[in-house]
Amino acid sequence: MDAAGVDRLSDLTDCLLHAILSRLEARQVVQTCVLSSRWRRLWLAAPCLDIDGGEDQEGEDEEERHKKLDDFVDNLLLRRRTCAFSPLHTLRVSVASPRPLWRRLHHDRRSSICAAHTRWVSRGLESSPAVLEVRGIKLPSFSSGTHRLTKLLLQDVILHKDFEKHLFAWLRVLQDLEIRSSDMSNLSRIESNTLKNLTIEAGTILNFEVIAPRLASLHLAVQFRGLRAFSVTVREAPDLVQASVRLLDNPLPAKEYPFVFQQDPIFLVPMLCRFLGSLSNVRSLELSGFRDMAQHISPPPPPGVPWPAEYQFQLMAPGSDNSAPCPMLQAILDEEHNRLPMFRNLRTLVLDKCDIGDNIQTLCSFLHYTPALEKLTLKNCECQNVPSSSASNILEMGFMTSSLSLVQIQYDDRDDHEDQGIRQVDNVVSMVEKNMPATAMIHVTKVRKN
Repeated sequence: MDAAGVDRLSDLTDCLLHAILSRLEARQVVQTCVLSSRWRRLWLAAPCLDIDGGEDQEGEDEEERHKKLDDFVDNLLLRRRTCAFSPLHTLRVSVASPRPLWRRLHHDRRSSICAAHTRWVSRGLESSPAVLEVRGIKLPSFSSGTHRLTKLLLQDVILHKDFEKHLFAWLRVLQDLEIRSSDMSNLSRIESNTLKNLTIEAGTILNFEVIAPRLASLHLAVQFRGLRAFSVTVREAPDLVQASVRLLDNPLPAKEYPFVFQQDPIFLVPMLCRFLGSLSNVRSLELSGFRDMAQHISPPPPPGVPWPAEYQFQLMAPGSDNSAPCPMLQAILDEEHNRLPMFRNLRTLVLDKCDIGDNIQTLCSFLHYTPALEKLTLKNCECQNVPSSSASNILEMGFMTSSLSLVQIQYDDRDDHEDQGIRQVDNVVSMVEKNMPATAMIHVTKVRKN
């Protein structure tokens, strides 16, 4: 109300009030019914429900708190389902916890609470939402209530045992799928005739193929330091517009990830090469984190024993000189049995935090596979400027990307205060100016680090 006591908020149209309600948590949405007669039933038609299960904590009153919350959610979803005149657009259900979901499921008292969270999602699907976001919950079956579902966002979930089948058979209008920080070890196929955008992030076991004829965007992030198995291919994606591949190197707790780089490098490099090869139709490609590979220099500690702080590892490409680590991109280019195809449709290439080789030879070798490339962006990339006698002359290779018109070199502003960072930028700029086509414009940009 304003200073004169006039309720101007209630004078807004239902459309605007529903937009306001969509930004509130579910309990707050229901509480608006006491504001005035205008609001009494307005919450029933809110297009978005955001159900927050709260942070999963130990405590004597935890079960009582959950029972009250469970009753509230059940009643909320029941009332919302009866509001057939206004379909639910977005359903968000999340549970935050410091413990992994699989550990909570194996805790006798916690398992019943986790089952209730799964039931919330199942009952929410009875309202047939168009967008579903789930975090920290074991998924129910998707065999019903998904005929309107166009967007599915999953984080820290355990997939239903039939998720793979339901994805193809029941999610018939799905266009966007995101799976983050979730166990995908039992998933062998992502198949959809309608899927356009796919994001997979931070998996340590990835063994699946993608069959999506309408796929336009693919983003894959691999927890490289804890990688246990990798075999991903895109079988059918003729209209792929953009793709990105990020190799994450975040530290992982030793208790949760007792092994590092468990996949044999003899198989890892060919699998990465095969995956990149399956993206040969892509028009815009970003590769991030393709730096030196690493393996154990000394035997790793047995399971359950913490990793020593001073422990070091270094991975060489099969058959490489053991005197120096091999850049990931170079190892892929050297792969004999799964050679990269020509990326004939590629117009834009972004390399972020990549080692592009001595005298940028690795970069130039990679560009041989991109005959139609028009724009190249190098973000915080590394190279070494070595005497020509120590490296082959790149110019003798002949330049293969005559259509290249723009090279952007970007670096963090923090490098201004680090001598090593400044030298790296100077090396990259110097070698690019020396080896790129004379017709290509070169722009150097400083990017503010957040």
